[in-house]
Amino acid sequence: MDEITLTLPRDRSFHGIANLVLGGLATRLSVTIESLEDLQTGMESLLARDEDAGRVTVSVRVRPDALETSIGPFGARVRDELAGDGEDRVGLRRILETVMDRVEVGEREGGHWVHLTKMLSERKEPKG
Repeated sequence: MDEITLTLPRDRSFHGIANLVLGGLATRLSVTIESLEDLQTGMESLLARDEDAGRVTVSVRVRPDALETSIGPFGARVRDELAGDGEDRVGLRRILETVMDRVEVGEREGGHWVHLTKMLSERKEPKG
């Protein structure tokens, strides 16, 4: 399984780098535009949760049928926001569950990590 890991400053001006890498990977894998947009929406929704200074790590693993992304570490605020279920308002959990196939929160390496999975059953034909 291939994996790409980026560690970036939490400053918003660096978020585009993560999107650029994700876009390049999606192009290489012939991911549909719709799936790429879903992946970028999920990642941006999390990266926009600037909790403090420091760094955020984005890891993308390529499986034959899916892209798995781990983003973190985050503090308790993101964990609590993702724990809220059954709410009628449009919050982080609802956004992520709408665009991703699986959303999980785990604890490791200095905080909470969000694991996103996007199935890749739909792929466009690669340009030859």
